[in-house]
Amino acid sequence: MNVGALVAVVVFAGALLAIFGALYREASLSHTRGEMGMDGIRILRWALLGYIALYALLAVTAFIT
Repeated sequence: MNVGALVAVVVFAGALLAIFGALYREASLSHTRGEMGMDGIRILRWALLGYIALYALLAVTAFIT
């Protein structure tokens, strides 16, 4: 197990997911105000799922090596 790589993945994932969460929150508020359609929210949800899958694969790789 590569502890340094695992910690780096967790820190990097946390930072980028925090940024993505702020973006999603603003998009959700924009949708509530009627400035953005639901398609934008759906795209952001799929992107979030992709980010989570990518970070899970990175974490497993760091754990195995």
